[in-house]
Amino acid sequence: MVLKFVALFGIVTVLYMSEVFFEKIFVTRPWKALFVTTDDSIKEWWFRWKIDRYSVTFGMLFAFGLHLLKQYHILDDKNRGNLFSRGISLTVAFAAFVGLGGYAIFAFLCRNKLECNEIHPYISFVPILSYLILRNISGYLRTKYSMFFAWFGNISLELFIAQYHIWLAADTHGVLVLVPGYPVLNALVTSFIFICVAHEIHVLTDILVKYAVPADWKYLVRNVTIFFLFLVPIGIHDGMF
Repeated sequence: MVLKFVALFGIVTVLYMSEVFFEKIFVTRPWKALFVTTDDSIKEWWFRWKIDRYSVTFGMLFAFGLHLLKQYHILDDKNRGNLFSRGISLTVAFAAFVGLGGYAIFAFLCRNKLECNEIHPYISFVPILSYLILRNISGYLRTKYSMFFAWFGNISLELFIAQYHIWLAADTHGVLVLVPGYPVLNALVTSFIFICVAHEIHVLTDILVKYAVPADWKYLVRNVTIFFLFLVPIGIHDGMF
């Protein structure tokens, strides 16, 4: 497992160190059309990938570490008690506060966007991990949750995807304006539409998934075949072949 992490980190780092090498990989047919914009530029994909290039690695490391802590009974989150002893809990909580405070100071003092974007990939896990620690280290806090935010959590994936089609505009460089001259009212209207659409996407996905990905492997193969047959003319139109 350690070798897998090292290999993944190495591949990501190599891709980052050479933008030319990165472009040669992602502008290769047939997948070129998936990564370039309408003007045949890969700059947007390069920027999006670069800023979050280590996110998957950090997530995998956290999941692996959590699994090991549970496997060796160092951590048990199935009861209502604190995760650690009082002394360790206070120390870890203090470190989490320092992490949040440090990241906040970094965000406040960062001189320009380019500099922030260069540093962000290496420390993006700090506020997330700090929050997770503070949220779960206490048994009392860990067993309490907000129904309001839990509802939003159920549609978090849909919210993430739909924001690019409803909230944002001009390839994420602008915002959708339905009520010109009234920014607050416009934000309320677009946000309401955004949340409603995300909820409906979630409901429809939940209904359609059992038909799109059936349990019977024969029907699954049939659906995958049909899906690829639909993709072929689209790929030809977009210059993938």
